[in-house]
Amino acid sequence: MILPNMSPSLIAKSPSTIPSTTPSDSESDEPLQSLFLASDLIPLPQDVTKFAGVDYATSQAGVLEVTMNGTIVKIKHDGGAAGCGGKVWPAGELLSRYLISARENEKYIANEVVWKESAKRKIKIIELGSGTGLVGLALGNAYNLATRGGAVDNTGLDITVTDQANMLSLMADNIELNDLQGTVSAEVLDWGADLPEHYIRPFPDVILAADCVYFEPSFPLLETTLLAMTGDNTLVLMSYKRRRKVSRCGCRHLHTMANRTRQADKRFFQSIKKNFRIEEITDYEEYKDFSRDTVFLYRLVRKTPR
Repeated sequence: MILPNMSPSLIAKSPSTIPSTTPSDSESDEPLQSLFLASDLIPLPQDVTKFAGVDYATSQAGVLEVTMNGTIVKIKHDGGAAGCGGKVWPAGELLSRYLISARENEKYIANEVVWKESAKRKIKIIELGSGTGLVGLALGNAYNLATRGGAVDNTGLDITVTDQANMLSLMADNIELNDLQGTVSAEVLDWGADLPEHYIRPFPDVILAADCVYFEPSFPLLETTLLAMTGDNTLVLMSYKRRRKVSRCGCRHLHTMANRTRQADKRFFQSIKKNFRIEEITDYEEYKDFSRDTVFLYRLVRKTPR
C-alpha cells in the first residue's frame, strides 16, 4: 500500500467494467457514469474486512497461517500500525488465488506467462504496493511447492515485492517466515520516483498490483510508475475492491465523501485508459464470488510501444 494511515474502508474503488475506448471518446463516459453512480449501499462493518475467512479489521497483530488453493502462506501483520499496508485485504486474496490456480488452467493468461515460461527461463515479477507481501509470497510458495523447492539455473521466478520504506521490514520478515529468500526479495519503491536500472533492464515480465487504487493523490504517481516500468510484452494484473457508500443513514457528509472518491476513481481510470487497454478477467472459476463482493481483477495492456 502507499501513503498515509487511512482506513481503506472509507475510500471508494473502481468500476466493475471499464470501456476500452479513450476518455475523449463520446461512448466512454456513459458506461463509467452508470457504474460510479450505482446506489448499492452497505454498512461500513461489512466492507473489506475478510481475508481467507479471517476478519482483519478486528484481528490483532501477529502471524496467521492461511491456505489458498492448496498453498500455505504465513502472514505476519501489524494490525494496521503502519497503515493500510500492514493488513491484508480481499483484493490480495483474489490475485493470489488467481495466480495459484493458473498453474492448472491453460485458459488463464497467467498460465502461459508465469507457469509455462518459467520452465524455460527466469520470469521477472514486480509487485507494487505489496504491504505484507501477500501476493508475491503466495506465488512464491505455490511455485516452490509445484517444483519441489525451486528451479534449475536460469529458470523459475524472480519475484520482488515493493512498497514504501516503512513496510520494508514487514515484507522482509514475511519472506523469511515463508523461507522464500531464494525466490522473493523486498525493496523500497516510491511511486513516481525515477526507477533504478534493474527494474527496467530488462522490463518485468509481470507486474502485480492488489488494492493499490484508493488514495487520490497517489493516482498520478502510480500511473507514472506503471508507464515507466512496462515494456511491450509486460503483463499487468491489477485487483482491487470497489468500496461503496458507507451507510443508509442519510448522512450528507458521508455520502458526499463517497461520491467524491468514486469520481476520483473514475478520473484515474479515464486517465490510465490513454496508455493502457483495461480488460476484466472473468474466466477465473471463483471470480463470481469475489465480484459479488465488488472485488475485481483486471489485465492492463500497454497501448504505446516502447
